[in-house]
Amino acid sequence: METREYKQKMRQIYEKMGSHKEKYTVSINRTEIDVFPNVYSPNYYNDSTWFAKVIPEIVGKNKFLEVGCGTGIITLCTALNGSVVTAIDINPYAVKNTKHNFRKLGLNLEVYQGDMFETLPPEKKFDFIFWSHPFNKGKNKNESFLLQSGFDYQYKSIKKYIKQAHLHLAKNGRLLLGTGKFALLSEIKDIAKKEDYKIKLLRLIKIPVSKQTPIESDLRVYEFIKNDKI
Repeated sequence: METREYKQKMRQIYEKMGSHKEKYTVSINRTEIDVFPNVYSPNYYNDSTWFAKVIPEIVGKNKFLEVGCGTGIITLCTALNGSVVTAIDINPYAVKNTKHNFRKLGLNLEVYQGDMFETLPPEKKFDFIFWSHPFNKGKNKNESFLLQSGFDYQYKSIKKYIKQAHLHLAKNGRLLLGTGKFALLSEIKDIAKKEDYKIKLLRLIKIPVSKQTPIESDLRVYEFIKNDKI
């Protein structure tokens, strides 16, 4: 499928996602959460459901930070698996949504609002940092908060993620990225190389992009490993 056609279809799905004016409830991996308006919804795309399954398996009971938490479902499932969790999102609606879903299940977390790591205290260190990044390289730097979850202007955010994450990794901490075949994987690998990382594929699944379309994609979890640790 041509990239332009794919992006048009993705924006159509985002229009449906953005049409909700009230919160609604969905069940993800047998965990019931509420989805607030203006927040990326796991009811429309399949990536959050899969990442919420495999990330707890990878992280175990270690200290975990999720960038771009959205509804909080990935962080939530990681917490339910025994990890001490922290979350951050640039979207204020997402921060409220994540807090709400944790309160709903009687769980604790620290959650921050900010662009990437900017509001995170410098002393905060984690065994694992994960981001299911916006796959699409956007052209509009003024996207809504909701669309920013799918379209990263000039890939500026993923550049920042790869460049800055090491500042919040504990000794032997591991940097993870959730992505898929419709992301610009060669560009991501180039960014990693410039920051002296090699990329290791940890998980892969072939899966439809969304419940709204039969377009098949794949989803991946990569680990970024500094060359001096290989």
